[in-house]
Amino acid sequence: GNVYLAGYTRSTTGISSTGAHQTTFGGGSRGGADAFLVKFNSSGVRQWGTYYGGTSNDGTSSIASDAIGNVYLSGRTNSNTGIGTIGAHQTTISGGYDAFLVKFNSSGVRQWGTYYGGTGNDGGRSLASDTSGNIYLTGFTPSTSGIATTGAHQTTYAGGPDDAFLV
Repeated sequence: GNVYLAGYTRSTTGISSTGAHQTTFGGGSRGGADAFLVKFNSSGVRQWGTYYGGTSNDGTSSIASDAIGNVYLSGRTNSNTGIGTIGAHQTTISGGYDAFLVKFNSSGVRQWGTYYGGTGNDGGRSLASDTSGNIYLTGFTPSTSGIATTGAHQTTYAGGPDDAFLV
């Protein structure tokens, strides 16, 4: 019965709640943006809200939840801080922009966050979870490395402006 809202903002007030993961806007002073995530109960009362991002441009493109109430955000970032957590798949940005994927528990506490991308300008577009707890992320990439794994359907960049990816 809960409702989640996600997006990006340049607002420095009115987004986060006390005790949130990120209570202040981090998007910088030159037109940067932060992603945000807000949870409302079934009556429309805000439960918590948080900014998400570093000191540059961060925006979300998709949100999903799993069967036990965790919430996942994906998007695109060119921030070199505030995204990857220790032990994550990719803890630092690789290109001008990278996709990102982050997990919050139902109380809004970040569990982990990772960049995903190669040397190009990559972005996350959509995500989903399944009943086994797996998370699927799709997006776009012009990167020639850092995306596909050995034995994947397509292991090399095929060209054009971008290829799609699924992870």
